[in-house]
Amino acid sequence: MTTNRIRRSTTAAASVLLALAGPFAAAPVAQADPAPASTPVHLTLPAPHGPDAVGTTDLHLVDRNRTDPWQPGRSRELMVTLWYPARSGGAGARAPQLSAGTAAAFADSLQRKFGLPTDTADWAVTLTHGRTGVPAGAGRDCMPVVLYSPGAGGLRGQGTVLAEELASRGYLVVAIDHTYESLAVEFPGGRTVAADSAAAGAAPRRLVDIRVADTRFVLDRLAVLNRGGNPDAEHRSLPTGLAGRIDLSAVGMTGHSLGGATAAQVMHDDPRVDAAVDLDGGLDFGEEGPVGSVVADGLDRPFLLMNSGEWTHDDPFWQPFWANLRGPHRNIRLTGAGHLSYTDLQVQLPQIAAAGRVPAAAVQTQVGTIDPADSVVAQRAYVDAFFDLGLRHRDSHLLDGPSSRFPQAEFVE
Repeated sequence: MTTNRIRRSTTAAASVLLALAGPFAAAPVAQADPAPASTPVHLTLPAPHGPDAVGTTDLHLVDRNRTDPWQPGRSRELMVTLWYPARSGGAGARAPQLSAGTAAAFADSLQRKFGLPTDTADWAVTLTHGRTGVPAGAGRDCMPVVLYSPGAGGLRGQGTVLAEELASRGYLVVAIDHTYESLAVEFPGGRTVAADSAAAGAAPRRLVDIRVADTRFVLDRLAVLNRGGNPDAEHRSLPTGLAGRIDLSAVGMTGHSLGGATAAQVMHDDPRVDAAVDLDGGLDFGEEGPVGSVVADGLDRPFLLMNSGEWTHDDPFWQPFWANLRGPHRNIRLTGAGHLSYTDLQVQLPQIAAAGRVPAAAVQTQVGTIDPADSVVAQRAYVDAFFDLGLRHRDSHLLDGPSSRFPQAEFVE
């Protein structure tokens, strides 16, 4: 495949959520005629299927030893969300998927890029199944950790469906926003910062380098939390039952698009990470180069690549990296999936289309033709099975080969 084709293909694989510049620019989407004013579409997320209730809390983390790469003179600060197995019957309120500030920025972005009216859906009122502040589940073993990084310009809240599923099965999931690269990040008190224009034009390798540093800092702060400290910058009250229960000897990472490439590079750089899942994220961009040294060096620990319907590890985005893998590795492709099938928009965009607010054809350019329920159930099953094997050493044998339970999941040899 030529470099020009690589660039065209990268554009085609990008999305509403990843709409920055460079190789992650969004593909044109057929726009609907302006819809008359109406009640916003009420969006829902599928419930997790694990045995545990889900709790959630946000942390504001400040790295006073690192200058922000996009804002010289400021310390690097991040917002992360923790998802964890909670005691059943907790009385906490269900958390929103996006904060008010990030929801407004997301709606504005959809309007600017695709003509989708800002009143199409009230993104700030979409509820998750995680309850805020409830105690971590009693009587459960220590929680393995799974870190999550979104796509370029993406929001940590758009990985909620997968995060809640893993938390309901006993994992502590930590979703990270990468400040000034993410579309918007809202901090305590309502301060919301937008993406910096420099990030929009930055090379993938620079973005990944920054994300790796962010992720390693988050792991450091989890160690503080596990020792009973409070790493939150405002020292806000934290849920009980987390300290002493975080298993930092069993850490995995996943991410969508550039977040998947980040997961590979983090595992390369940090021996604390034992297994990684790349959700449709390329690692090599031709003339723009690889996302990091992991492409040439490979990995010696378990790695799972899940692709949308057009791609496999044989494509130039992955082939040089794939050839250097030395540890256990699998490539699974979801038939009919689109690039955004690996985000919550897999289930939300079809809801908007069903309400007549956006053409079905436009939705298919983003999330493909796969049935949303089939897509979600397959992703949850394979990612959970992979981390169970890599972090808990529990083998369901789901990764041994194709399953009649998930005919949409193609094992690519």
